[in-house]
Amino acid sequence: MKVAWDASHGEFTIEDYYYFSKLKKFAQDEGVEIEEVKNFSKLAEYDIIVFNYPEIRFRRWEISRIRLWLRKGKRIILTAYYANIDGVAENVNRILRSVSSMKVNYDVIKDEFNNYGDEMFPLAYHNGLNLVMPCSASVSGGNPIVTGKGVFGAKENSLICLGTCVFWDNYSIELADNRDFSLSLLRGEV
Repeated sequence: MKVAWDASHGEFTIEDYYYFSKLKKFAQDEGVEIEEVKNFSKLAEYDIIVFNYPEIRFRRWEISRIRLWLRKGKRIILTAYYANIDGVAENVNRILRSVSSMKVNYDVIKDEFNNYGDEMFPLAYHNGLNLVMPCSASVSGGNPIVTGKGVFGAKENSLICLGTCVFWDNYSIELADNRDFSLSLLRGEV
């Protein structure tokens, strides 16, 4: 399985050592090949495409390509952030409106009781895995796949949308079962 980590929309990239060196190493150890891709058109060469915190607005032709890739069965993972910080949720929603019933809300999921030491680090669940989902917006529509005090992530066909982009960063990747969940996403098992 070849994974493309998009770098054409101002995303936090997989090559950013400070944020994602642990995820990259864990993936390599599991035989998952992740490549940073700066040219949007080259994303078509990959099985799984990650748009992690896209800060640059998607153009209509790019959304058309994403729609085509989904029809061809490519797995697309979109991650956002709480309260539409940096316009990221708006950029993700621009795609979602064209290809699914899902939406990233401009809110934040806080849990004062069920958290990892801070209400902004709520605990969530996916198929028996315990997850920490920091700084997450809620996701509406689709089939919920990560839930807790709200819906942190949903899926529709081969499209996955998560309300946070930092559940798999260097800080969070080793919390709870975040590593296992992250690798499952990158292997196309979720």
